[in-house]
Amino acid sequence: MNIEDKKVAFTLAEVLITLGIIGVVAALTLPTLINKYKERVLVERLKQTYSIFSQAYLRAVVDNGMPDNWDIGERNSMEGAEKLYDILTAYMKLGKSCKSEYGCFAQEYKTLDGNTYGYAPANHPMYVRGILANGVAFAMPSSGSGCELENDVYKNICSVLYVDLNGYSRPNQAGIDYFGFYITTKGIIPMGLQGWNGGANGYTCEKSGTSRGNGTGCTAWVLSHGNMDYLRQDISTDEE
Repeated sequence: MNIEDKKVAFTLAEVLITLGIIGVVAALTLPTLINKYKERVLVERLKQTYSIFSQAYLRAVVDNGMPDNWDIGERNSMEGAEKLYDILTAYMKLGKSCKSEYGCFAQEYKTLDGNTYGYAPANHPMYVRGILANGVAFAMPSSGSGCELENDVYKNICSVLYVDLNGYSRPNQAGIDYFGFYITTKGIIPMGLQGWNGGANGYTCEKSGTSRGNGTGCTAWVLSHGNMDYLRQDISTDEE
């Protein structure tokens, strides 16, 4: 028999060692890949949600005029919130409408840094609530007809808009599946624009932040950068 006729094969031990190495590599890399995939899904869901509300806003303006002329009652009144809800949801597909009834949101939330969130909207007596057809939960109060509420960056605020990108499902954590916007006379504006300090409720976006609303202000970062890098390192809204 010629040497060329000999067949080369792996021994059982070599095969087992190779499989073991593959298993170790998979165990180390799969969690990272899965987390990146989940992050990408949430990023795309936030973009979609922003588009849904922005389009509803534009259609509402066409039919009802600018929002500072909308009759949305007194600031922080359920009557005003219900009127705002009726105006905007007329242009959106809903999966569930809680409106002034409790529900449509998880009961408890965490801040970006893992502490108890201070402003969960599930049972807030001045918020209206609903769930979009795609499963995104949302809540809104009314800032009053005239849209005169403002802070150091956002002007002519008609309402605050909170969204939970996967409804009742976990993690129910600001900056991951829970985000904030302002509804203003200029449109739907994401929280966390350049130069903003988080406002009175501390709607910041700081990996190690300690404010009771930390993470709600990560919205602008996600929409402009297409990632959640703040989960892995401290970022600054000055980079917007």
